[in-house]
Amino acid sequence: MDGYNMMNAVYGEEQFWGLPVAFASEEKALEQISRMSDEQREVLRQKSSQLTDDSKLDELVKMVAEGKFE
Repeated sequence: MDGYNMMNAVYGEEQFWGLPVAFASEEKALEQISRMSDEQREVLRQKSSQLTDDSKLDELVKMVAEGKFE
């Protein structure tokens, strides 16, 4: 398991809507995610689970934090 997904296993998926902990490390991303609908979070969960490269996950976190993920 990579570092971000490993943290999910340690801290519990429900704590971060089933998303990698990388999203919790960015306050603006957390704010954006808290405003998302369940359906939007599911799309984000699916997208993030397909990423195997931490740098790609970092890019996704940045997009969410900037409000550019739809």
